[in-house]
Amino acid sequence: MEPEKFEIRSVTHHPGLITFEWDDTGDHYRVYKEGELRQEGPVCDYTDENVKDGKMYHYSIERIRNGRTEDVIMMQTSAMKRKKDAHNPLRYLVFTTIVAKSQVALSWEKIPGAETYSIFKNGELAEETGDCFFIDRNVPDERTYYMIRTSRPARKAEEPMSAGKSILGRIAGKFNPESSTQEDVTEEFWITKVIGQPSKLLLPVEEWREPEPVERWRLRYTTFLEEEFISNPNVLSPNRTFKGDGRDFDAEGETFRTRGDVTLSYRDPGYPLVFRKEAGKTVAYGLSGNKREEGTASIDDFTIEPLEHDGSEFGFEMKHSVGNPLTPAPLIDYEIHAVLRRHGTYHVTGYHDQAPHHEVYLDNGDGWMPIHRAASKGLAHMSEVIAYQHWITSNLE
Repeated sequence: MEPEKFEIRSVTHHPGLITFEWDDTGDHYRVYKEGELRQEGPVCDYTDENVKDGKMYHYSIERIRNGRTEDVIMMQTSAMKRKKDAHNPLRYLVFTTIVAKSQVALSWEKIPGAETYSIFKNGELAEETGDCFFIDRNVPDERTYYMIRTSRPARKAEEPMSAGKSILGRIAGKFNPESSTQEDVTEEFWITKVIGQPSKLLLPVEEWREPEPVERWRLRYTTFLEEEFISNPNVLSPNRTFKGDGRDFDAEGETFRTRGDVTLSYRDPGYPLVFRKEAGKTVAYGLSGNKREEGTASIDDFTIEPLEHDGSEFGFEMKHSVGNPLTPAPLIDYEIHAVLRRHGTYHVTGYHDQAPHHEVYLDNGDGWMPIHRAASKGLAHMSEVIAYQHWITSNLE
């Protein structure tokens, strides 16, 4: 005899509303939002009319039989945002994660222009699909990493200058033999979801204990050049070669082009946000190989702005536009938006040029964990006419 199925059947988003319904097993049900009871009874659907545009919410549904909890479903989803962020299209993407005994289900708002999605589970390709959902019925009782990857031609992007990126990207490709013309005009999208151990997530509210609050979050964003030395793409410059950073991805890497460190302390009054920024030294060599000059780039256009702040979650937006201090060259551009919650979940999204190497780490007290790493596709990808890479990483634990 097959076990009773208790799963969410549908989730519907409208401006200011989130509605979901689940299988009717003939029992009573309790619906909790952020750990607070919101509905109880035999009804198999719930509508939340108290949601803010773009904000992430956590729900749990308990199936009650003879006064005891028989089953639990956990769901994390974001409210629909009426106006999207044209520069950062993943920032307000509606994404839903459902964890039940029988499945992990992921669904996401369609990315305009994207035709297929590749879904990876713990680094292995699990499925390629044109649909905007993925259901995993092989649910191990351990932390699992899912990644959804897709791309689209830059001419289909909604952000300003997209047409310019498409046309001029082809031109830039002629001066960048390390990459194909197709890559030059293609935007990439990476969506990463980390899901905690189901047996710890799927507990009744009376048994569930909120994890120890995070006392201090740290975020580190570093850009660097992997090569020991790198040729100047500007063939007319007397600075023929620049010293690179000579390393691979490493949270503690000592050499870099730029580094931004953000610390959020929940243990201190006022929950202070501390931002430190630094640029590495730029060293140029002439045609003979002798050092010609050195300098440090201005980091005036490397900024941070605090956002949400309610004692349980805090957000900030970091913007970066830093150039070469020795020769005219494209700027390294990126932007991120981060929400770091006191109970341990996070939601970080952004976009960046597809050069140089970009690496982003978080630390909630257990040491650095990578949340985004992207290898350079060549210095020509730093040009504003080249398509960006967009990314988002979040967790449900």
